[in-house]
Amino acid sequence: MGQAHHRRFFVPKERITDGWVEFTPEQVHQMTHVLRLGAGDRVSVFDGTGREMVASLMTATPRKVSARLLDELPRLPSPPVRIALAQVVPRGSAMDLIVAKATELGVDRILPLESERSVRRAVTARSARWRRIVQEAAEQCGRRDLPEVAPPSSLEALLTGQSSEVPLLVCEAGQESQPLISACRELQGVRSLTVLIGGEGGLSPTEVERLRCHGARFTSLGSRILRVETAALAALAIIQAALADRGDRRDEESSARWQSSEQLERFS
Repeated sequence: MGQAHHRRFFVPKERITDGWVEFTPEQVHQMTHVLRLGAGDRVSVFDGTGREMVASLMTATPRKVSARLLDELPRLPSPPVRIALAQVVPRGSAMDLIVAKATELGVDRILPLESERSVRRAVTARSARWRRIVQEAAEQCGRRDLPEVAPPSSLEALLTGQSSEVPLLVCEAGQESQPLISACRELQGVRSLTVLIGGEGGLSPTEVERLRCHGARFTSLGSRILRVETAALAALAIIQAALADRGDRRDEESSARWQSSEQLERFS
């Protein structure tokens, strides 16, 4: 695909009207100052709902960039399994990495949690930052939809909203925990699931008991002690490998990315 992903921009659907695309000031700066694009250059835009389009820049100045839509790529099929990541927010910037990589790994929803042992701080203000990270990660990896970033909530709120029909996998070491890959093999055919990753201090005995009463499956990622961000990404990779058969979908995604790249580079 070369450098075509640098010409790929997330544009909310309300900024795409009557065949024209309106870009944000930040995107205008990226196009004109960083990428040095000008009138006639082509870019790819996606609206976060699964649509991706090729557009031609009609005006490109340091203050304004306008583009006209030329073509829309075929829609991709829905993923075989919708994965929600319930993540106890770790300290520092680790959550930023988790949000970005979870987006790349195809997570459908990101559910930030506070637990009894997590560091108490105002995480609500970070939601806007996480949504920006989601957009940037989707631009980079070629994803057309955006995962939902839910408002931070408690474990109890998560369980209240969790359907009994959606399996809940908890990555928490313990005698009753089975390897995550084994748990996934027992869930062949499920259409959605939630995986919960604890924070640096793990889950409290009270929280473990509450999850057990809810019917959660306790799973293990092995004998090593993993950092929070490592555990989250390892769990998602295992689930994708075990349940999300990427065969035909991967081929269609590669073909669609090639079409987008070919269309952009042909007219560059």
